[in-house]
Amino acid sequence: MTKSELRSCFRKQRQDFVSKQDNSEIQQARRDLEERLSTSGFLAGTIGGYAAMTSEFDPSNLLRTCRENGHDIALPWFVSRDASMKFRQWDGTALERGPFGILQPESANPVLQPDTLLVPLVAVDRRGNRLGQGQGHYDRILAQFRADRPITAIGLAWECQIARDIPADPWDQPLDYIATPDRLIKVTS
Repeated sequence: MTKSELRSCFRKQRQDFVSKQDNSEIQQARRDLEERLSTSGFLAGTIGGYAAMTSEFDPSNLLRTCRENGHDIALPWFVSRDASMKFRQWDGTALERGPFGILQPESANPVLQPDTLLVPLVAVDRRGNRLGQGQGHYDRILAQFRADRPITAIGLAWECQIARDIPADPWDQPLDYIATPDRLIKVTS
């Protein structure tokens, strides 16, 4: 299967899975993943997160907890659809709708470089190869961050998003860990 075909298949699989869960099951899954990551020791320094769209795993509670525990929180920010992604500080206040319809911090907030990055995904394999939305924003920003200093990239997923094999291009940036409500997976090469 091509990346595009895999993306379509896993989007549907993720949506079908989430639509069969009631709100209490979703909230429990979020608490389980938050507990798993909070005790892992991987959430260090400035935490980069994201505002979940549709059926993506929603890290908002985890990000609030990290903020309450003294971490700076940064979320993706775009000036336009063709601009590169930056991370701007999120202070817990309201977010504004950005060029892709994604909620993002205000443009006046400072740009930050995360030490730990929580990454959304459509699918991922145990080698850390991920499929995102297909624009390459996270691959480019991870390559940029990794050129400056170490960063821990953790993909947040439902179990149904873990694939046997995701084709990787030379520019794709692998994740370091995959976190689901059921387990924390250290990526293997």
